[in-house]
Amino acid sequence: MYLAVAKSPVQPSHSSSLSTFPDLATQLLELATQAWTTEESFQQSQFLLNPADFVNITAPTQVIEVLIRHARRIVPGFSVPQMIPRVQVVSLPAAAGMFKVDEEGWVTIEVGANFFQDKLAAQAILVHEVCHYILENSGIRKSDVNLNERYTDLCMFICGFGEIFLAGYRRDVAQQNYHPGHRLGYLTDAEYHFAQRYVMQLRQSGEISPSKELDRLKKRLLNLCYGDQKMCSRLLEYERQKKPHQSDVELYQDAIDHLEGDRSR
Repeated sequence: MYLAVAKSPVQPSHSSSLSTFPDLATQLLELATQAWTTEESFQQSQFLLNPADFVNITAPTQVIEVLIRHARRIVPGFSVPQMIPRVQVVSLPAAAGMFKVDEEGWVTIEVGANFFQDKLAAQAILVHEVCHYILENSGIRKSDVNLNERYTDLCMFICGFGEIFLAGYRRDVAQQNYHPGHRLGYLTDAEYHFAQRYVMQLRQSGEISPSKELDRLKKRLLNLCYGDQKMCSRLLEYERQKKPHQSDVELYQDAIDHLEGDRSR
């Protein structure tokens, strides 16, 4: 899973209305409904990270730490990882960034060395790869590779990372002091700006409201089980046998904690 460098995208008009991107709207609503599940996740003044939040941060692992800490509050319906992955700055001729999981479950994020000279571009790459990490850990994965990458791009906006990505995902040659420009990602410019606007509209409209605690935990466990209801039932039955007097909320939370703990080892 990697962040592509777009060649020459065909751009729709920036005045595109909601009806121009019905698929994106549906996908954003799907992700937002799963992600924003508590009152805290709807605190408007603390939703968006800003490039200014990273002025004194240079190490990529520190950038990722800030992103993950923010995501834990904004998208509690996702299973946001606890561990900070290893970051490597390497030569990536065909990509800007790459998310990799080895056979033992260890996660590595690679950033193309030529992009690391541009701090905002490097942050945009890390934002995309961290969203791969979040979605993978949450069991949200599409079988079609390109669709999976597009969902990852949309996840950036759901997590409140949109401004960070938009600040660095493209550079014209004139902005680069005569060095080659770049453009990252899987959506068009108009689609990216639509995603940012639509997410803010969703948060203000009241169309999504925090679910009850038990409903939230049920969705989260099902995501962790990759949609396998039988697996969920087995995990819950195991918890009930150990602690027969616990409430459903406590049983679901224990099952989630144990599953996440096993995967983080």
